[in-house]
Amino acid sequence: MSGRASRTLSSFQQWAFREIQRQVEYKAEEYGIEVETVAPQYTSQRCNHGECGFTHEDNRDGDEFECLNCGKELHADYNAARNVAWRLVQNWLKSGSGRATSQLALKSGTVSANGDFNASA
Repeated sequence: MSGRASRTLSSFQQWAFREIQRQVEYKAEEYGIEVETVAPQYTSQRCNHGECGFTHEDNRDGDEFECLNCGKELHADYNAARNVAWRLVQNWLKSGSGRATSQLALKSGTVSANGDFNASA
């Protein structure tokens, strides 16, 4: 792919992401749901297992995540979702919003401010 085609594709992807984000925010506001953004950098490469937190590009291989440090294995997107949830709770903790004691519910469990994950029964 030429440099120009690559830049065009990248611009389109950025536009598409911004458009999806705009639509989510619009619909959320309509239903009284608050939307917060979290920096996604390296969330699919960071191990979210306990205290590990090891980040390396080789931790992820397509849909598979296996931490090179502790050996934890998960679906890569699910690992990233847990990291995004943890970052959001960390943002709440730093902001003093009073929500830092909250837990974020994921389909398979909850993530707390200290990064602990508790699986659903």
